[in-house]
This record gives sequence, structure tokens and C-alpha cells, in this order.
Amino acid sequence: MTTPTVREHFNGAWLATLLCCVGVVITGLSLEDSVHSLSIATVLCFGLLSYGSLVRGSQVKTIRLIFFNSALLFLIFVTLRVGLGKSSRHFASFSPWAHRIYRVWWLSECSAIILALIAVGLLAIGVAGYIGGNVTRRRFQWGVIAAASVLCFANIANLLRAVSCVDCFFPYGVPFTFFTEGGYAGGGGFVWYGLVGDAALILTFAALCALLWNRIAR
Repeated sequence: MTTPTVREHFNGAWLATLLCCVGVVITGLSLEDSVHSLSIATVLCFGLLSYGSLVRGSQVKTIRLIFFNSALLFLIFVTLRVGLGKSSRHFASFSPWAHRIYRVWWLSECSAIILALIAVGLLAIGVAGYIGGNVTRRRFQWGVIAAASVLCFANIANLLRAVSCVDCFFPYGVPFTFFTEGGYAGGGGFVWYGLVGDAALILTFAALCALLWNRIAR
């Protein structure tokens, strides 16, 4: 019996998944800036999972891999949320590490959502190819890339703007608010209908572009 090679480990996607999850945790513990840490975690996860998916060679397996990793990151988030909630009274003694652990909590949730949205986009591209063929799939894919890129840059600029109020639910996200920063009493978090609305807007734009492109091509 031969020993499995590194490539064979990547074929199973376990190493890529492990490095992605560990990378998110280490990034959250190490970096103070939330925007930079989220950017690094996103690039790290997407790069590792893209390589793990590439050697597998199947779009269906790619979607499963990304959904699976999103579920693992969400599990990390839920575990930290439950654990910190139960130990909040005794957490003051760990105050030097408190903000870092809360940052891992936030970063794992954000990374899980981003990967889930990427998987939904890939699934939509596959459905477009199944309905309209390979040409429609490529055109829909370019529409998704264009719309996602525009929204990505617009939302980065939106996230970096200065907070203009004190003790308020300051909104982030264009065109729909997908996150609000809580006040002194907390209460902020993701706005799910806004997040779903932004994702639906990307897919709607891509579908319209593909339909219009097909009509012009005829």
C-alpha cells in the first residue's frame, strides 16, 4: 500500500478546507483592521478552495466543496457565539483576548456568507448552462463577474466611509443595506433581506445581460 501524496490530499479537498478554516481563525486573531482581515480571509479561502476544486475537475464537486467549507465556517461562528454567550460573565479575566475572539466570531460568519454566495453564483451559472447551453452559460458568467465586481468596489468604498452619527445603527451596503453597526447597547449585525437583495440583483443583471446578448447575437 502506497502513501497518499500531497496532490491526492488536495484531490480530497481536505487540506484546502483545513487551511481555509485555520487561516480564517489565525487572521481573526492576528489582524486588528476588520476590512483588511476580511479581505485576506476571503482571498485565502477562495484561492485554496479554487485550487482544491481545480484538481477535482467537476463543477458539481466545486459547488459542494464551497458549500461544505461555508458550513464549517458557520459552525465555527455558532460554536463561538454559544460559547461566548454562556461564559460572558467570566470572560472579563480574558479581556486581552476578548476582542480577538470576537473578531474570529465576526470573520468566520462573514467568510461563511461570502463562500455561500460564491457557491450560489456558481450554481446559477450551471443552471444557465443547463437551460441555454454553453454560449448562454459563458454570457451569464460574464454578467455575474461584471455585476459582482462593480458591487464589490462600491461596497468597499461604502464600508470605508466615516461614521456620521453616534450611538446609531449606521448602515453599510449599496444598493441595499446588508449590515448595520449597533449603538452603545449593541444590536447591530447583518440585514438578511438586504444581503439577499444584493445577491438577487447580481443574478438578475446577469440574466438580463445574457438574454440581451443572445438577442443581439441573433
